[in-house]
This record gives sequence, C-alpha cells and structure tokens, in this order.
Amino acid sequence: MGPRRPEAGLITVERSATQFGQQIVTTDTKNHENRTVALDPKTAAALKAWRQQQASERLEWGPAYEDTDGLVFAWENGARVFPDYFAKAFLAAQKGTSLPRMTLHGTRHTHATTLLREGIPVHIVSKRQGHKDPSVTLNVYADAIPKDDDRAVEVFAKAVWGA
Repeated sequence: MGPRRPEAGLITVERSATQFGQQIVTTDTKNHENRTVALDPKTAAALKAWRQQQASERLEWGPAYEDTDGLVFAWENGARVFPDYFAKAFLAAQKGTSLPRMTLHGTRHTHATTLLREGIPVHIVSKRQGHKDPSVTLNVYADAIPKDDDRAVEVFAKAVWGA
C-alpha cells in the first residue's frame, strides 16, 4: 500500500490499496505512474527510524515475518495493515479536541490547499498530488488560490510605474 523508501528525504508512491470488507485490492496509482515526493527533514528522520524498527522486527520474527514487499505500514510481524484501520484511528484521535472533524483523506486536501495558499506554484502542488495535468489541481483547488486582486493591481502598477 502506498508510500515506500524514505531515503534521502524522498518517498515514492507506487501503488494504491483499497479495502473492500476484509479484502485489500492493490492497484497502480490513478494515473499509472509512480511519484516521488520530497519530505521535510523531521518527517524523513521519523520514517528512517521506523524502517530501522521494521528491520529489527523482521529479524525478531524470523521466518514467521510476513513479507509485504517493503510496505511502510505493516504490523510488527510484517502483516499488511488494513487501510480502514488508519481511517478509524485518525477519527478516534480527533475525539475530545476542538479541531474540526476531518477524514484521513481530508489531510491530502489540506496539504494541497495549504501549499496553494502559501503561494507554491500550481505545477509543484500538482506533482505532489500525483495529478498528470496541473489543470486537474486547478479544477479541484481553485478556491484555495488567493484571489487578491488588490495586490495584483499593486504589483502591476509597481512594475509599470515603478511606484
């Protein structure tokens, strides 16, 4: 399922896992292309530590360790973690907080929206989201792009008039 190889501050998304009851179906990503996404140093370090933990667990379990093709998200014995486990745990973690309720998938939208609001170019956000074409990103997240017409007037006037 999903992301692998937290090496050099990068992670590659190669597959998608969908749960149907007690069955997991693993498929290529929507656009049938792998994508490599850069990570901040803190996240990269956490993933590196997790991979070291998994290597220890593999040794500890020996032949009983289930080989899940190097998935990041696996139980101590290497068994695949069902996707709905994360969704349920994420919702449970929000209980008792003042945060608005959000699904785990909602964090994907928060990521894109935050980057766009902070002025990250659409083509960069599009690549991180795995969209083949930035127009997809624009169609989905157009409302997140600042509509600062007053600022546009200022910037253009300064460029033209030097004021």
